[in-house]
Amino acid sequence: MTIRLSDVIKSPDVEDPVNLHVHRPLQLLLARPLVKTSITPNQITFLSLCAGLGAAACIVEGSLYVRLAGALLLFASAILDGVDGMIARLKKTSSETGHAIDGASDYAVNVATTLAAVYHLGQTSGRPLLAAALGLGTHIAWAHHLMLYDFHCALYLRFYSGGKHQGGDRERAQKTLEKVRQGGSLFQRVLMTVFVWQLGNRQSLLAKVSPLGVRLSERPADDTFGKTYVATHRAPMRLWALCGNAPHMDLMVLAIALDRFEVYFVLRIVLFTLLAIVAIVWERRVLAAHAESGEVLS
Repeated sequence: MTIRLSDVIKSPDVEDPVNLHVHRPLQLLLARPLVKTSITPNQITFLSLCAGLGAAACIVEGSLYVRLAGALLLFASAILDGVDGMIARLKKTSSETGHAIDGASDYAVNVATTLAAVYHLGQTSGRPLLAAALGLGTHIAWAHHLMLYDFHCALYLRFYSGGKHQGGDRERAQKTLEKVRQGGSLFQRVLMTVFVWQLGNRQSLLAKVSPLGVRLSERPADDTFGKTYVATHRAPMRLWALCGNAPHMDLMVLAIALDRFEVYFVLRIVLFTLLAIVAIVWERRVLAAHAESGEVLS
């Protein structure tokens, strides 16, 4: 049986162009042989984490050829970051714990590479305080952009799939946490506690930015409204996709290779925040139209 790209991605609407046309085909090339082995999605996530941390170490070392090796490692981390999900879907082993591990790995790689970039920029520019301020601003922007993207992606996929997709749901994660508290390992308990806390932070942010979106997330994903939602939200969802983790990884790869971390920081803070603001305004207008027609909670 031939595994096609459509078998392993949730929807092309939630993918940015580079992720869809570059990352996903490469990930599929790896997933096809790996799905026949005993390797688990969590093991692939661990490999992605190691590659990302290796990239951070290369940034700290800072010489040209080591930086280029770091850029390759971070690109490899980005590719592996999608392979784990593909393997989980093909082997039907997706879980909230796996989702939490993947998110924790992404966060660790982002923090490590950002700190390494701050150190490198501070050393090469002679302005460590400015580098630290740019790094902090970038991390805050990335975290908020990713929370907004994750929420809208999960909501879009829930209606797109007729309610089958439930990833990133706080109530479901809370139930998983209650289960691991009864019989899980310390690692699982800590992991799921942090994951539920992070989802709570996301919910608090969305309550301020998109209260209608939060209300709409409580609506049953019936087929009739699902088609309406997908049709009206497809365009803003494609804009939200630019605020996901993949564009961040690609930009950081270029910054490592070209030694232009200051450009990366400014783009993340300014350009992507502007994109997020446009997406928020666009999304709110579409949601307001749903509210006027009584579709938000009906």
